[in-house]
Amino acid sequence: MGGENGSTTMAPSYSAGVLNPRKLTILSGIAIMAGAILVGKNVVLTLGKKLVPPDILRQDFYTLCYYLNSSIYIALAVFFKVPIATTHMVTLTVVSIGLYSGELNYQRFFYILKWWIFTPFVSFLSAYLFEKYLYFRVIDFSSRFDVNKVKNAFRFFVVLSGIYFAFSAGANNLANSMGIVSVRFNGNFYDLVLIVGSVFFGFGSFAFSPRILKAVGERIFKLGLLRASVLQFMDGTITLIASILGIPVSINETITSGFIGVSCARDGFKRTFSKKYIIMIFFFWFVIPWIAIASGYLICVLGSFIFG
Repeated sequence: MGGENGSTTMAPSYSAGVLNPRKLTILSGIAIMAGAILVGKNVVLTLGKKLVPPDILRQDFYTLCYYLNSSIYIALAVFFKVPIATTHMVTLTVVSIGLYSGELNYQRFFYILKWWIFTPFVSFLSAYLFEKYLYFRVIDFSSRFDVNKVKNAFRFFVVLSGIYFAFSAGANNLANSMGIVSVRFNGNFYDLVLIVGSVFFGFGSFAFSPRILKAVGERIFKLGLLRASVLQFMDGTITLIASILGIPVSINETITSGFIGVSCARDGFKRTFSKKYIIMIFFFWFVIPWIAIASGYLICVLGSFIFG
């Protein structure tokens, strides 16, 4: 998950050409760790207690099913350099366990689904409207000032907003990966669990995220300094609000939807959605999650048969 999400938080900064991939992933890794430790508790509680009873998830058999099923799809996404919704993978694996055990909290699940529709839509619409109606006006206004000072200010805000977005991502997505571990300890050692998880998350970001960072930052739309800072700040705020409310949302879908919104405003809907990379992304977003539920359920069935 570090390889997936660590890259996405800094994709706008990379697209704007602010820093090289290694420096960006180091900054994102540190900010992700801070977000997870300081704000990540509510999402941990949702994944560990509010979808499926803790007594179910605490069992070794279901823990194994959870990590096995989730890891398969995340590894595939890293291999294909696609910003998959890792939140969907892990949450839907919990859902498949709930379906198999008959203990799924449907009301909570459908509430989370609404957020999964809401967050990428808001990101897409906001980015589209900004690009369509505000971008050139801001550029025109900034042209009244010294060019070098304006550029340096934009570069500063790009990095700052990227760190802010990474912090929000840590508050949400690292908690997703460690929710099951936390519940196995009955909520004890919470800080220790998140610290250990954040270390591995940061390592994954440093080791694997440059692959996806370059793909998202180059193959959808090249952002400038202003676009990158606005996109990161906007999506960081959306993610942070969801984290405070304890809602696991996909930062990959959110930020990528922003990229697509900018592209649609500049190049048009037809040209944007004709790109093969966009089609691949949509396949991982809208088809793979249903396969993940089915495979998670199948793993539970097979595991129950094998281990009795």
